[in-house]
Amino acid sequence: MKQFPLQTRRRCESGAALITVLMVSLCTAMLIGASLTVAMTSQKLGYNQSYSEAALQLADAGVNSELQVVALNMTNVTVSLKSSQPVVYNGVTAQRPSQSTTVLGRPGTVAGYTGGTFYVYSSNDAAGKTAWDGTTSPFYITSSACVNGCWQTVQIQSGVNSLFNVYGVFSLGDTSSGSTVTVAPNANVSVTGSAGVNGPVSQGSSCSFTAPTAINANCSKHTTGQLTNNNLCSGGNLCSSQQPLIYPKTSDCCRTAFGCHPTDSDAVAYSACQAHSCNSTGIYHYCNNANSSTINTTNCQQLTGGCGTTLSNSCWANANIKPGTYTSNWWWWWQNPTVAVQTLIFEPGDYYFTSMQLAYDASKEMIVDPCAYASGGTPGQVRFWCCDANVATDGATDDSIQCPIHNTCPAGQSTPDPGCFRLFYDKDGHNCTFQRPDNCTDWTGNTLTGDFDYYCGVYACSKPANDTSSKIGCNVCYRGTENQNGCNSSNDGCAHLHGSMLCDHLEFHGNCKCDYTPSQRCDKDPSCGGCAVSWSCHSG
Repeated sequence: MKQFPLQTRRRCESGAALITVLMVSLCTAMLIGASLTVAMTSQKLGYNQSYSEAALQLADAGVNSELQVVALNMTNVTVSLKSSQPVVYNGVTAQRPSQSTTVLGRPGTVAGYTGGTFYVYSSNDAAGKTAWDGTTSPFYITSSACVNGCWQTVQIQSGVNSLFNVYGVFSLGDTSSGSTVTVAPNANVSVTGSAGVNGPVSQGSSCSFTAPTAINANCSKHTTGQLTNNNLCSGGNLCSSQQPLIYPKTSDCCRTAFGCHPTDSDAVAYSACQAHSCNSTGIYHYCNNANSSTINTTNCQQLTGGCGTTLSNSCWANANIKPGTYTSNWWWWWQNPTVAVQTLIFEPGDYYFTSMQLAYDASKEMIVDPCAYASGGTPGQVRFWCCDANVATDGATDDSIQCPIHNTCPAGQSTPDPGCFRLFYDKDGHNCTFQRPDNCTDWTGNTLTGDFDYYCGVYACSKPANDTSSKIGCNVCYRGTENQNGCNSSNDGCAHLHGSMLCDHLEFHGNCKCDYTPSQRCDKDPSCGGCAVSWSCHSG
């Protein structure tokens, strides 16, 4: 057998070693390259996921923006201005990767974020073929957003929602100085439902102010001084919004209710309200020969002359005595002095007042009758409008309600529906006070215990946030019995709202309760815009 020389064998071994090294280097390079590819792909996927999540949040912001647009423009008579349209807006050229057409909808951004743009519109149909007509419910809001090439689309099905069916209490106004919510020393306030503010809160040495959800809006302006975790019930949520929540003014609600044009002045709107008022026709009392105190057409009759534009204790002067109450002018010395009770019953309709001055008087009873039992008419809302078409010459005054207000209920229902009674207030710079006085007695002379209940929605807005006029805003004050012994006294004797209270400024004294109660009969309410019924999203 032929033998290779030693030198030749060494060369072969060196070549083999070189090949081995090259193969190992190649494998290592391939592994490193693969690792780098995997790393770069993972990084790209991570960025894309981050951009996708940002786009989803931005699309959600577009929906919220559109809800605000709808809320602010509900009173506009031009349908195309009630919401954003499903059309290509001027200057928009963006196209989705999967489509060759320009994206539809109003373009917008979020303050402080420059990474992307949303495009949003409202429509009657999910496909966005027909612009929303401003009345159809439910309707659809579609918002698409792009962040660094990543697209997300969010669509909600929205129902038109009553102003009073969102929050328990909300302070809609905002001031450069002072508070929008004031909780007085020793005041004890409990709220069910959301409590929200657009401005600062003053609660000093108050006993408490608690709600299951506290909402701080307008945080871009107010970084401190709003509601805190101390205002939450156990397990509650503290939410925030950089932008204020802006609702229509009371005068806007009036314009809508009485068919006025959006450009009509407040005086014109309230004159229309006065012209349509039921002050002279809708107030009833008991007949002088009524068989019982049951409210029906047999026992009740229309109050002759009705009531003027000042709602005061003198309005009861011509009312007959409520059956079953004491009517004698004489009593034995061992009996408690008693008085006869007179009752006014307000039937469905609108009532216009320039002033409300109702001092507590056990002999005066006030009943809101949305069931129309007294007249035998059509059931419906009872709406009080306290404002003044001629405020510049008349001079506005503060207003006060120091009596309980009773409501009738449909057969089989024991609790009144707050949607059947509304108070719209518009006296800029003035107070409307609901007060449960201390140490008052009933008509038999016995000391009253318990709450003064108000089943209604209260709306008082003359200067919402971002309003640049010289107005001050309306203030609504709730006064329950005062805590005479600090914060350990009983909560008996509250000024107790069942419904919703939305006002420029809110003030609480003593014991107060605000139980948010959604309204069942709210078809005549002004709308706050849309309320999401369902939510969906997709990428690309």
